Amino acid sequence: MMDAARTTNLGNIFDLAAAGERNALIDCRKWDNPRKYTHGELHAQANACARGLIARGLEPGQSVALLSANRAEFMIAFMGILRAGLIAVPINHKFSAEIITFILADADIRLTICDAERASALRSEVQVVSFDADGDNSFDALLKPGPFDVYEASETDVAMVLYTSGSTGRPKGVPLTHSGHLWALRSRLGAFDKHRLLVAAPLYHMNALCVSLVAWGSKAQIILLPEFTAETYIAAIDRFQCTWITSVSTMLAMVFADPSLT
Repeated sequence: MMDAARTTNLGNIFDLAAAGERNALIDCRKWDNPRKYTHGELHAQANACARGLIARGLEPGQSVALLSANRAEFMIAFMGILRAGLIAVPINHKFSAEIITFILADADIRLTICDAERASALRSEVQVVSFDADGDNSFDALLKPGPFDVYEASETDVAMVLYTSGSTGRPKGVPLTHSGHLWALRSRLGAFDKHRLLVAAPLYHMNALCVSLVAWGSKAQIILLPEFTAETYIAAIDRFQCTWITSVSTMLAMVFADPSLT
């Protein structure tokens, strides 16, 4: 077992000795009944995902797509992919079906993990695992609980490929290494210690994804909204007593533009 200060794998950042039983995530996908996860639970489920991916015959260096609105399972799958030595490819679920199909081919995706809404819109022969399905192709069926020997990443091993918005043509994949993002994470360790951070930006975006990783490496807690709306963003700050917020400028502009919220 490693933590953010010592690991070579970006998916293996929990300090269980210090924060194993501390709340790590409150998933607000069901606003009236949020789901809480401890650091230890997220760690165990990430291992279960990694075991399941290897059991399906996937090998280190191969790519797995994530296509979903924000939810705990997105981050569990992301960390499981990395722990198995695979490459995570979070895709903007607001892209057109044509662009998503292009990315699946461009990134040589071997498996797509998605939610029900995105699964119904896929136009690809790539195998799909759904967070919301039942049976063999469900995310629950993918999980294989138990210990896992986390992949030891080298200085050049790619952890994820994030695609640009495509403002100057088709989106372009940007490979990002374990070591590069661990360097960035370690430079901020302790910044969020014991804080409660609100994350509402999409997890396919660097802002939400990397802030979440830094928070967990710092033993903090994330309040995760499935998507951003100005009303729920403000309501969540009060309801969950958030001590830190993260956003892009457009989100805050939408909040300040609504006179009922200011």
